[in-house]
Amino acid sequence: PPLDVAGSRPPPSFAMNVAPRFAAALFGIAAPSAIAATSGVLRGGKASAILRTDLVTDEAQGSLALAPPANASAPGAEQSMSFAAAIKPIRIGRGGDSTKKSRGQEPKGVAGAGDQECGVTSKVTSASNKEDRCPTECPYFAQDRNDKDFCTFACVPEEQCRLYNPATQIGDKGLGVCRSCVVDGCEKCDTTANTDRCEACQGGYILKDGICHFKYAGPWMNYVAGFFVVVGVLVVIWVLDMIIRPCTNEQGLNAGLEARESMKLRMPKDSSGDRPLWPLTTNLMSQLVAGPGMTLHFNFQFALIVWAVFIALIWICLAQFVDNRLWLLGTRRFGTPRENCILVAWGYEVQNELMWTKVLFLWIAYLGSFALWFTYAVMQLRAFQNVDYQNKTMKDFVAMIVGLPALSGDKPVEEDLKAKIEALTGEAVVGVSVAWDFQEFDEEISKVLKDEITAQIPTDPPRAPPEMNPLRQKFYNFEKTIFGLPDIDGGVESEGSEAYGEILEKLKQVNPEAAERLAGRSLAEATGPDSMKALMLSLHTSPRAFVVFNTQEAMESAVEKLKDGFEFEGAEGLTLETLTAEPDTVQWANFGHASPQEKAMKLAAGFGIIGLACLFWAIVFYAPYAYYVMTF
Repeated sequence: PPLDVAGSRPPPSFAMNVAPRFAAALFGIAAPSAIAATSGVLRGGKASAILRTDLVTDEAQGSLALAPPANASAPGAEQSMSFAAAIKPIRIGRGGDSTKKSRGQEPKGVAGAGDQECGVTSKVTSASNKEDRCPTECPYFAQDRNDKDFCTFACVPEEQCRLYNPATQIGDKGLGVCRSCVVDGCEKCDTTANTDRCEACQGGYILKDGICHFKYAGPWMNYVAGFFVVVGVLVVIWVLDMIIRPCTNEQGLNAGLEARESMKLRMPKDSSGDRPLWPLTTNLMSQLVAGPGMTLHFNFQFALIVWAVFIALIWICLAQFVDNRLWLLGTRRFGTPRENCILVAWGYEVQNELMWTKVLFLWIAYLGSFALWFTYAVMQLRAFQNVDYQNKTMKDFVAMIVGLPALSGDKPVEEDLKAKIEALTGEAVVGVSVAWDFQEFDEEISKVLKDEITAQIPTDPPRAPPEMNPLRQKFYNFEKTIFGLPDIDGGVESEGSEAYGEILEKLKQVNPEAAERLAGRSLAEATGPDSMKALMLSLHTSPRAFVVFNTQEAMESAVEKLKDGFEFEGAEGLTLETLTAEPDTVQWANFGHASPQEKAMKLAAGFGIIGLACLFWAIVFYAPYAYYVMTF
């Protein structure tokens, strides 16, 4: 509107705002989502006149672009505009020219959008062409930081780059923009030079001839690199030596290969008595190869694949049948500040326009996932129950006693429990296994058991190694150290003495009398049956024990008869329960350490370890990266 008597310009009237949109809707031309206006800015103490901006629309695209006038001059010069020029009508570009875009394609700009003028500041929008280039006399896009608007650029020669943005004084011919220096480790660029020079470096760097050099670099880096090279060469030589080393223990090699073969999963015996390997075509989701756990695990893998395909198909359908631009979101190229402004503007408009599709996608994905995972859970439960129904395993003959009091190992707890259960249920009991609280001695007892089993395996006495050259001898000694090979000169004896000493120290804290009885004995006596029995007698029972019956029916009958609980050794409320776990899955050392307080402590410790790991990752790995990116 024209100026009023007070010299001010009133806001546009309702008709001026509504009429263009009404006409656009009436004639089928998409109305612009926003109307951009240029305002006067103070440059050099003078207020420049308002520059008229030609609005260029494309009916086929339904988009709006802002093109600067052809007679615009460099900033700082006052502009005059005639009344005839002010009322010049908007140019409408109709038809399918080369700038026409369809849904799913990047906008290529409109007619006239690439006609850049030197020194004219213009604001880029989503319809601007990223491929536009400045004229040869002013070949660089400079971001105008002299106004209060954003995403405004002007074409300037290199010597005028710092006039528009003091931080971007370098003209980059390859990018066609004014940019700041690119120097690794630089904190502040040297704005007085038109080359990549730094004025101040970041911490850990020193400035030399405009370049930032790592402060702690020096000869020590060469020494470290040389050390790793030497280690790598030695490792290669070691591996080659093992490859060409002659076999001096054919019997041991064959025994190892046989043990390896025996650990492979095989099919049940065929008519000839052989157990062939499972074929690669075996369906592990239904075929019981290594227990129900493996079957359920591969069912989980398949369900995860189905769920991922389901989520992907939802997005594919929305992108294919609703709007093809969903394929482009997050994939368009970024680069210079001008290109980024165009990209952000386009992404903002498309995101707002298609937000309903994302909300719909989330609703479908969430509700679909909820239904699919409940279905999956039921299917997994039914699959396990089906496998358990069709196969009798050891757990089908066992019931677990819960609530057992803490009893000393010097009492015949197993025999007393067996007699008690038989008397109460009338069912024959094969035996009782008490879960003893031996977590503090787990490592030592496991080693003694392993040594006992190893001693029962018939093997030849250790033989002296063959003669070797000095290098191979050093490799051999290193292998004995890292692989724990037996030492013919008595290394095993010393290791056993050390382990037995640890047992005595721990036993003193639990049962000083038993530790005193074991002290002073030789290693052979200490690792014998009598000493281990003394150690066992010092232990106490956990609240659980396992009762083995002859048949599954007998087990179920006993559980039913004792459903109201029973008494043992003065403790009331002991119960007999069925099991869903097999004996080989039981962690025996953890019994006796499952109180609510201990569970809460373990849970807190688990979350604490995860939190510390995340903190370590954030400080050691992510923080340096984020600092470098934020200060680049």
